[in-house]
Amino acid sequence: MSPRRLLPLLLLALGACKNDSEINALSRELTTSFATFDAGMVAVNERETVQIFLGSVGRGPVTVSAVSVEDEEHWEVSPNWATTAGELTLEGGTPENPDYGLLEVIFKPDAEAQFRTVLTITSNDTEVAERTDEDLGVWKVVLRGIGRFPCARIYPTAHDYGPRAAGGYFPALSVVENCGGVTVTIADYDVEGSATFSVQSATPYYLLPGQQTEVDIGYEPAGGSPPAAGRVTIDTNAPNLAEASVELIGNDCLASALPAWDADSDGYPSCGGDCDDADPDANPGAQEQAGNGKDDDCDGTLDEAATPLSADLDGDGFTREDDCDDRDAAVAPGAPELENNRDDDCDGVIDQGTPRADDDGDGFSPQQGDCDDADLLIFPGAVETQDEIDNDCDGLVDEGGTTFDDDFDGAAEFEGGVEADCDDRDPWVYVGAAEDCDEVDNDCDGLIDEGEADEPDGACSFLVERVSSADKGGCAATGGAGGLGALIGLLVAGGRARGRRRPA
Repeated sequence: MSPRRLLPLLLLALGACKNDSEINALSRELTTSFATFDAGMVAVNERETVQIFLGSVGRGPVTVSAVSVEDEEHWEVSPNWATTAGELTLEGGTPENPDYGLLEVIFKPDAEAQFRTVLTITSNDTEVAERTDEDLGVWKVVLRGIGRFPCARIYPTAHDYGPRAAGGYFPALSVVENCGGVTVTIADYDVEGSATFSVQSATPYYLLPGQQTEVDIGYEPAGGSPPAAGRVTIDTNAPNLAEASVELIGNDCLASALPAWDADSDGYPSCGGDCDDADPDANPGAQEQAGNGKDDDCDGTLDEAATPLSADLDGDGFTREDDCDDRDAAVAPGAPELENNRDDDCDGVIDQGTPRADDDGDGFSPQQGDCDDADLLIFPGAVETQDEIDNDCDGLVDEGGTTFDDDFDGAAEFEGGVEADCDDRDPWVYVGAAEDCDEVDNDCDGLIDEGEADEPDGACSFLVERVSSADKGGCAATGGAGGLGALIGLLVAGGRARGRRRPA
C-alpha cells in the first residue's frame, strides 16, 4: 500500500486515539520501592524512623493530599512530608527516572510484641483501581516492626586488685555484652565508694546486637595504700542490667582471695595469722623451734618450749597435730569455710566453696560471674556448645543451635524434633506466621507471598491494583498506541521502499 493511501488511515487513527493520547499525557502514577516496609527490632519505648521514598513514574505530576496509618498508637506519620499547603507534589517522571519524595513514619513500640499496620497514601494518581469518594487514588503498603527490651550482661562482676603500692595506676577490664536483639545504650558509668577507683571508658556508647565492649576500671591507690572498696554501676536502657554492678577491692587482705596476700606461700596470708609472711616456716600451724630467735608458731612468744603435738590449746577437740591454728576454736578440720582469707577447715585451701574463691581454676569465681564453679569449662565468655548447659553463663542455653530461638520470634528451628522456624535469623519467619508481601516464605509452607487460600501473590492483592487500559476506555484494545505505531511503521517502511529519505 502506498504512503499516499496510508495517510488517511493514519489521520483516522490519530482522531480515534485523541482522547487516549490526552489521557496518557496526563497520566499520574505513584509508586513505592516496596510493598512491605520493616522497621526492624526496636527497644521498647524508644523510636525508629522508617523512610519511604515515593516515586512519580507517570507523565503528569502527582499530588499527595493525605497520608494515614491504621495503628496510630504505635506508628506516627511525620508531618514533614507535606508543604505548608498540606500537600506534596511530585513532578512527572518515568519508571527509569522517577521524581522522588520522602515520607517518614515513626515506629514507637510500647511492649515486647510484633506490630503491623497499613499505611494509606491518597493522591491524584490516575492509575490505581481503589478510589475515594472524591475519585482520588489510594495506595497502600504494610509497615511492620518488633518491640524488644534490650538485654545486656557484664563480667567479671568483681575486681580484686590485691596489694598495690601507692602512686601507680592499675587497670582491670570488664566486658559488657549485648545479649538481645536491639541496640543497648550505655549512657554512663557511676563509681561509688573510694575515689581511688575510676572508669576510663567513654560514654555514650551504642552496643549493637551480638557485640561487646570492654570497660576500663582503674585503681590508683592512695598514700599509705589503705584498704579501698568501691562499686561500678552502669546506666543503660537494658532492664536486666539495672541491678548489676562490679564490686571493686583494693589493698584489702581480709576481703581478698588472691594468693598474693600469702607472700611466702605457706598457706597463711598476713591477715590470716601469719606473723612473718616472708618466712614460710613461721605461721600459726608451725612448731616452735627453741633457740632460733623467732616466733615460729606466731603466738607472740619467742623460743618457748615446743608445745606437744598432742595438746589441744583451743579446746575444739583437735590437737595441734591436726589443727592448723590451735589458738582459734573456730579453726579446725571440718569447720565451715568462711570468707575471711583463712583456712578455717584446715584442708590447705583458703575460702574454697565461698563466692569469692575460684574453685575450678577457670579464672572466674562465683563473685565474678561463674555460674558453675565446679566445672572449669563453664565461665563467662566461654564458648557455648550444644549440650543443654549454659556454658558462657549468660542465662541462655544452647544459643546459636537448632533448639534455641536466635531471632527472638518465639520459635526455635526445631521444637520437639519438628521444624518450627525455617529461618531462625528472620523474626518474621516461622511456622504459622502471617504471610507478608515481601518475597519471603514467612509461614514456612514452601510458598511465597501466597494468600489465605494459597493463591499466588494473595498477600499482595489488597495493597495496590493498577487500572488496565481497557478499564480506562482507551483505544489500546482496538489499535490504540500500538496500532498507531504500526501505521507509522508502515508509512516509514513504504517511504524507504520507494527510496525516499525521512525528514531530518
